[in-house]
Amino acid sequence: MKTSFRLVADAALAAVFALPASAQEKKPLTMGQAVSVTATVEAIDSASRVITLKGPDGSMVAVIVPDSVKRFSEIKVGDRLTIQYSESLVVAVKKADPSAKLGTMTDTGVQRGTGEKPSAVISQTTKAIVEVAAIDAKVSSITLRKADGSTQSMRVEDPKNLEGVKAGDHLVVTYREAVALKVSAPPAK
Repeated sequence: MKTSFRLVADAALAAVFALPASAQEKKPLTMGQAVSVTATVEAIDSASRVITLKGPDGSMVAVIVPDSVKRFSEIKVGDRLTIQYSESLVVAVKKADPSAKLGTMTDTGVQRGTGEKPSAVISQTTKAIVEVAAIDAKVSSITLRKADGSTQSMRVEDPKNLEGVKAGDHLVVTYREAVALKVSAPPAK
């Protein structure tokens, strides 16, 4: 989950300007991926809140379980832990309030499950506002300014995507990632 927001946001902005202008106006561009893996709990160190997991390929990994996991004591050796990680990027290309400050805001949430075994969904959403620094219609490119003052230029595949966009406009980029954890009993033998 250590994806660099800056890299993801840059890639998303490049991708959104490759879309037809009509797609940009009607709904935001969403890109995402999800990964799921089931591992077996091989060992538990309750004092340090570390569980050792064995993946489907036989690899072992030690995971520190934060204090926010309230049902840690219910996890047992042999339990299966299903981990689903997803990340998505939503780029809304629309004119934001010109007075909106450039920058990022992050919101983290935890939704605990209520089943017989521990489960939770942990999510983090980061929203960035960038400014259009310049548009070069001759070469079909756009330059964006970030909160730190740095700029990035990118080629726009379809020049129609630049219609109605001008220097000074603000764009909103949202990056969302989530991890769903679910403990289940060991399989019956």
